[in-house]
Amino acid sequence: MTPAAPRLIALALGLLGGTLGAPSATADSEPPATSRPPLHSEAETRLMTVIELARRGDYNRAIDDLSDLIDERPNFRLAQLVYGELMVARAGRSIDPLIGEDVAKRRDALLAEAESRWNHRSNAATDGRVPNAIVQLAPEHEHAIVADLEHNRVYLFANVDGVPRLVSDFYATIGSGGAGKEAEGDMRTPVGVYHVTRYLNDHQLPKLYGIGALPVNYPNALDRARGRTGHGIWLHGVPRTTYARSPQASEGCVVIANDDFERLRERVDVGSTPVIMTQGVDWVSPAEADTTRTEVRAAIEDWRHSWQAIDTSAYLAYYDADFVSDEGRDKAAFAAYKKKVNARKENISVDIDQLSIFRYPGEKEMVKVTFDQAYRSNNYSSEDRKTQYWQRSDDGRWRIVLENEAD
Repeated sequence: MTPAAPRLIALALGLLGGTLGAPSATADSEPPATSRPPLHSEAETRLMTVIELARRGDYNRAIDDLSDLIDERPNFRLAQLVYGELMVARAGRSIDPLIGEDVAKRRDALLAEAESRWNHRSNAATDGRVPNAIVQLAPEHEHAIVADLEHNRVYLFANVDGVPRLVSDFYATIGSGGAGKEAEGDMRTPVGVYHVTRYLNDHQLPKLYGIGALPVNYPNALDRARGRTGHGIWLHGVPRTTYARSPQASEGCVVIANDDFERLRERVDVGSTPVIMTQGVDWVSPAEADTTRTEVRAAIEDWRHSWQAIDTSAYLAYYDADFVSDEGRDKAAFAAYKKKVNARKENISVDIDQLSIFRYPGEKEMVKVTFDQAYRSNNYSSEDRKTQYWQRSDDGRWRIVLENEAD
């Protein structure tokens, strides 16, 4: 008898275009090997392999392998659901008439988690491409994190000579209201470029947050300029009674399994590691990324040279008509201030170090740049950490729309 197709396996079949009962290989053959980063979640890899075995018709082996996984991680509810559906399917029955409405809702949430994990497995190859959100990483950033809110995925990248290299990725939960936070209490996860501000261990946290949390600096300067409110956006773990949560179940935080969180935390530098939260990752070739990097760096260098040359007119041309400074000055007030200051300058030297460039998600042709700035003149000197938001204008030029010394 051909086993009935449980909803979970039917879902996998639909994504792959297969047919249950007509496996693509013999039951004794191995599932196709997949290339995974070395830090990828072992539990997820094993679960996806089980679903692949079931798709190929090898129910007995799938159930045996899944039983081992459940013994090791009894709180992995999705694995338990798959196990139950496989047992019922092997018996040639359907589980649907056996469950009530409340159980069906919990099951649907787990199926949504399964779909997210399976979709990623089917479309995970990057073929050497890089996320266009990371244009350049300064040497101080050993790693960077990209949270793909649309596809419930957190990516960890290593910094290789300023270029991101994929190290690992993990399934994630986002806010129950979806992505794009605007206001306090909207249960949405923000879209933007942030950094980790501190680490909280499990002794400092309620059980909801699992083994730890990494708060980020939402709202940043751009969020505040856009009128966005709210606080307490963290990347954190899950209660020890569960392994993972459904795709949209947090109050706005990004949530991953505890073992994944621990792997991630080990590679985070508090106060430094960038966290980009975006609705979908646009994977581009290194050549495409280099084009943006070259354009933005050229604009920044011209801005710096104009400042050093005390060419105030050329310097101010790099500030957009809608520019706002961190002191709240608009373009006119900022221009008046700079003209007054520069009138007293005989020489200016501006050095830039630790330059990072991030394409800002959710904004049209905008990048966020951060760098250490050393300023020297005949009557003043300073060393500051600077953040600027550059946007490409309709005339094709990059201009600064927001600037501050702490973000």
